[in-house]
Amino acid sequence: MEIKPKPDVVIWLVRDSVRLADNPALVAAVQEAEQRGVLLIPLACLDPCRWAGQQFGLARAGKVWSRFRIESLVDLKDQLELQGSTLWVSSEGVADTVNLISETVCVSCVVTDLPLATEERLENACLVTAGYQVIEVETDELFDKVQLPFPLDELPSTFSKFRKVVEKKSALDPLIPLGIPKLPPIPKQPWSKPLQWLEQSEIKSLDTQSLLIGGRKAGLAYWHGYLESGALSHYKETRNAFEGLYQSSYLSSWLAHGCLSAREVWADVLVYEQSQGANESTYWLRFELLWREFFHWYSRVSDWTLFRKSGPEARDVAGDQCQKRFQRWAAGATGCDIVDAAMCELQATGWMSNRARQLVASHLIYESGLDWRLGAAFFESQLVDYDVASNWGNWAYIAGVGPDPCGGRVFNLDQQAERYDPQGVYRQRWLSK
Repeated sequence: MEIKPKPDVVIWLVRDSVRLADNPALVAAVQEAEQRGVLLIPLACLDPCRWAGQQFGLARAGKVWSRFRIESLVDLKDQLELQGSTLWVSSEGVADTVNLISETVCVSCVVTDLPLATEERLENACLVTAGYQVIEVETDELFDKVQLPFPLDELPSTFSKFRKVVEKKSALDPLIPLGIPKLPPIPKQPWSKPLQWLEQSEIKSLDTQSLLIGGRKAGLAYWHGYLESGALSHYKETRNAFEGLYQSSYLSSWLAHGCLSAREVWADVLVYEQSQGANESTYWLRFELLWREFFHWYSRVSDWTLFRKSGPEARDVAGDQCQKRFQRWAAGATGCDIVDAAMCELQATGWMSNRARQLVASHLIYESGLDWRLGAAFFESQLVDYDVASNWGNWAYIAGVGPDPCGGRVFNLDQQAERYDPQGVYRQRWLSK
């Protein structure tokens, strides 16, 4: 019997850029497939290291993050099917999945995002060791590396220095967002969808009070509503509010999962400024995108040192891993009402404001005397908008082992509560539940 040759394919490995529009990795994968005259497989792996793994005794993937990611992947699958393609989904690790795929097709190359941190870098290295060509594409930043006015090994040591260099550089603007390329054909997935996919994708809503829904469709609807409300013109005045629709931009979840791109948001802000007028608030949202940009490049430069207690700056810091004190902090039972309210909100919704994040981090490190990495790991488990670079970079910053020239940030929690929750409405709401 004649044995048919295995078809050749290019794999687009979906990580944290769960969208078709403005996705340089997808564009590169399509180009590779067209140049080679082969099929294209969009692939997402629900890697057990992330989906079932633990660190410091904490689950890495909490229920709200998992729900949002599945919703985002379901939305991506719908987008792909409108383009005549679909999404393959595996519950195995990246290398094991690509090896499994290789049993039925010949993998020409794997195209994916440029790794943000150590774990993704090592996953790509495993693929290379196994004999696969891996093409890493800068996908989810404002600027490509070649645009930056410094080599990465000379990345400015603080955000302020980074921002000043970037803003002073003439003609340094984010690239224009890319459109959706025409997708090549795709073979049929040879295995059943993973149980996690089936369970989460069939659940319309979990027992959560979060209003955030995963996927590009939901993200665009929220962002357009925010712009149409005119809230952007007051962003700087309202962004520190603990809660309230359109007080914060709430974009971080869709940015963290890659449903929207930072370049799209930046471009929309410029359009808004042309029609509604530019002011300090419209600038400030782009300022916050520059913070995200800095942490992304800082994470790559720091690599594994971002996850050690002494941090990228190799500074000795206090803090132990006492479980009794940590559990009080995690449960919102510290006795500090603003911290406890924020922790109750986090566990109920998977969300807390940027201001609240700084306050609970300050308490864990300087009041509870705990290892800052416990807090970073807990946030990774609980936050719907978890982003490895921003999360671990911000915790290192507050702890004084990251890019903070002050060597750490200690907040007066009572003063902060009176300033940002003067009537106690936020505290009463969450502490009465």
